[in-house]
Order: sequence, then C-alpha cells, then structure tokens
Amino acid sequence: MAQKDAFDELRKSKEEEYFRKQESELLEQLRQKAAAEAERRKMGEALETQDPQLLEDLQALGYTAETVKLLFAIPLVSVAWADGSVSARERSLILELAQGGSQKQLMEWLDQKPSEKFTEGSLRAIRSLLAAKSADARRDLLSSCVRIAEASGGILGLGSISSAERAAMERVAAEIEREHPEASRQLLERL
Repeated sequence: MAQKDAFDELRKSKEEEYFRKQESELLEQLRQKAAAEAERRKMGEALETQDPQLLEDLQALGYTAETVKLLFAIPLVSVAWADGSVSARERSLILELAQGGSQKQLMEWLDQKPSEKFTEGSLRAIRSLLAAKSADARRDLLSSCVRIAEASGGILGLGSISSAERAAMERVAAEIEREHPEASRQLLERL
C-alpha cells in the first residue's frame, strides 16, 4: 500500500509540475501578445493610423514604435543603395531629411543595405499610408528621392543620375503611386 501511495504522490507531483509549466508558458505567451499589441498601438500613434493589418505587417518586418518613424526614409535609402554603396553626400542628405526615429537604426540601414523583402514591405506600407494623403505628400517623397539620386552624381554631385538610381526611383514611384501611375510617370519624365 505504501508503494501505491508513493506512486500516486509521484504521479500527482508530475501532473502538478506539468500544469504549472503549461500555465507559465501560457502566461508568457499572453504577456508577449499584450506587449506586441501595445507596441502596435504606439506604432499606430506614430504613423497616425489604426489599420491593424498594416501595423502587423510593419511589426513582422521588424519595425518598432521608435524605428517606424523612419519608414519614409526607406525609399531614400533604397535610392542611395542603388549604385551599390551610399556616398557621404547621400548619407548626409538622408540624415538631414529623415526626421525622428532611431538614428542608430538609420545608420545601420546606411551601413548595410536593407533586404529586398524589407524594402518591398516598407514601400507597400508607405503606399497604404499615402493613399489617404494629398498628391503633394507623394510628390514630396519622390522629390526627396530625386535629391538623393542627384547628391552624388555629376560634377560636384550635381546633375547626373545613374541608370541604377533612376531604376530605383522608378521602382519607388511605381509602388507608392500604384493608384496614380500617370503622376509618377510625369514626375520621373522631368528628370
């Protein structure tokens, strides 16, 4: 009988340990979910949007409430990297144009080219955010891309845009002006 009681107590002990572990894991998952939701709310405040899918997509790309403030710098970074490296003039201009956000993160993007997946996802998010804004907001972003492309070309960094930079600007324009292809074509024709 004593052996049966010992086995019962061991079994109960193992069951209690199992359920404590399950409960602990569930609580941790709930904490992580709540933290992710709080971070998305902060991101939404920074971007002035409450689109849950957009915020989830940005979070999946690795954005945080601090780094999402740099979202609109990604097209500039993309154009700067088009020739394979970021020149000192491009870097300086991007740092000047990028407002708010993590300077550490921006420097990382300028030192190491962001992945295509990251850039494409960022451009889709920008398109979604700009859809509700005036055409001037899209035009301003594309004009900033042109400034970056011109920053290191030609004589004294003025006037020449490489074919790689032009292709990068066309890609940015095509993505953010998807609903307004004529506007992006007209802007790029002025180059």
